[in-house]
Amino acid sequence: MSEELRQVAGGYDVRVQSFTGYDVNGYRFHTTRYEQTRPKRKTTNSGVCTPGTDGLDYHGRVEEIYELSFHGHKHKPVVFKCHWFNPRETRRTPHLGLVEIREDSVYPGKDVYIMAQQAVQVYYTRYANQDKADLKGWAIVHQVSPHGKLPAPNDDDYNF
Repeated sequence: MSEELRQVAGGYDVRVQSFTGYDVNGYRFHTTRYEQTRPKRKTTNSGVCTPGTDGLDYHGRVEEIYELSFHGHKHKPVVFKCHWFNPRETRRTPHLGLVEIREDSVYPGKDVYIMAQQAVQVYYTRYANQDKADLKGWAIVHQVSPHGKLPAPNDDDYNF
């Protein structure tokens, strides 16, 4: 029996530890509530993306960060509770590398938790002209490079 399975079979502690921030995969994530208490912040760290088992990318915001404890074990997995946007309301422009999501949409499923190691950090830029009907509620998704890791150059970087 694997150590992880033995840990789960041994039961868990009913108390969990909650955090407002967590560092994983070269990113620093914060909860949306933490960011709302800092109106003069210069960065936003609550945007998250994870690939789904259905081939869709899921975009959202981190609402809660929990550290789970299992009886008799030191390993404490961390999970993110997220507000997910509806992945079916995503626009893609592949030749521009542009992904847009509807920030006012809500994922209709019940799966709101991911393991922290599954998270990739993103941020969202709303269109300036929210009065225009085809832009209202839409935001551009920008993937963040992990700290200390620059994106690898590709051939398109050298085409002029």
